[in-house]
Amino acid sequence: MDDGLHNTKTRPNSLSEPNTQEIEPDEKSLKILYHHRTLGDGAEGIHIAEMIAAFRQCGHQVNVISPIGENTGVKNSQTKSLGKLKSLMPYFAFELMEMAYSLVGAFKLAKEIKRCRPDFIYERYITFNLSSVIIKRLFNIPVLLEVNAPLALERAEQPDEKLFFKRLASWMEFAICRNCTQTIVVSTPLRNYLLKNGVPEASTSVMPNGVNLETFSAPTPEYIAKQREQLDIPKNAIVIGFVGIMRSWHGIEGLIDAFCDLLNEHPNLFLLLVGDGPEQANYERILQDKGVASQSKITGRISHQDVPRYISVFDIATAPKSTFYASPMKILEYMALAKPVIAPKTPNIEDLISSPHDGLLFDPEDINGMHAALQKLLSVSLDRQNIALAARKKCEDSLNWVNNARNCVKLMEPYV
Repeated sequence: MDDGLHNTKTRPNSLSEPNTQEIEPDEKSLKILYHHRTLGDGAEGIHIAEMIAAFRQCGHQVNVISPIGENTGVKNSQTKSLGKLKSLMPYFAFELMEMAYSLVGAFKLAKEIKRCRPDFIYERYITFNLSSVIIKRLFNIPVLLEVNAPLALERAEQPDEKLFFKRLASWMEFAICRNCTQTIVVSTPLRNYLLKNGVPEASTSVMPNGVNLETFSAPTPEYIAKQREQLDIPKNAIVIGFVGIMRSWHGIEGLIDAFCDLLNEHPNLFLLLVGDGPEQANYERILQDKGVASQSKITGRISHQDVPRYISVFDIATAPKSTFYASPMKILEYMALAKPVIAPKTPNIEDLISSPHDGLLFDPEDINGMHAALQKLLSVSLDRQNIALAARKKCEDSLNWVNNARNCVKLMEPYV
């Protein structure tokens, strides 16, 4: 699959001049029916909104079918009611309701197909949802399935998730992937996971997540200086940063340890942790106990709209840990903002970063790996600015939502 940007014009990248992207529409305009069964919050809401916008920027018509309408990332009475219903229902009952939605979703899709005659359905995979598979068979319409995670596995194993019908969820997951026209997955390991479970290789492609090149545009030195002043970060500080939910499996405690160890050699370091979560108070206590509270900061919850502002002040951006299947959006946002990234050397991260050209990867099995990677970027042996510029260039060339939208259309062209 070609991963280059087509018919786009970009200004040469510079840390002193933000980038913008002028998008010319595709020659042929398609009708796309986008279906998802989510509350559209968090990363999923960002992904949904960005892909819909990217299709439209390319000149395609997109109609959206979902329980919450088209708006994502918005808390309203409908999303609050659905969230409350989920929290109050026994897990087995909620899962039965998820299965029942397949018929509801199929009815909604059938109604919209008769009204607008779409060229294909774009389905965001979620557990127990057979809607598009049913409609594909009834109407002989092609379906492009987007899979971001092995949700049956994730819900069965993660401590903050529950799954009652585990075997049925796994069976349905693979059946849904096998019965769609094409399936796109966000990482190579996720593709391999599906292939091992009977999903056809010929209809399964890797398409990592993207980034909005305008929202996440390389900041000017003047902008960075202003944000540092507003955030009370010392002018001469080297800022090591992280963005995400404060949870133990993100490896933040290891990052804190590496930061503290490096302070002896690099006393001007500053640690900025952007986000909140169940472990925030614990990490604040650790920073206090280690005597580095004055050289560190945890921001608490911020809106996604404000994320670029905080990343702009980073000198080094980190993603200490990742699940085996993820395509972390934080890494792409770091790269688009022209920040050198440190992350674990795992196959899914290698889909995004070619170390040491546009980021630095470390062995996740090495307890000193994070420390060694930070030490390299703090030394003169690696040029942080060149790594940052190469990261931004990769986002311009391939790792962006518009490119993903165009590749989706290319993938479906033989069927429309």
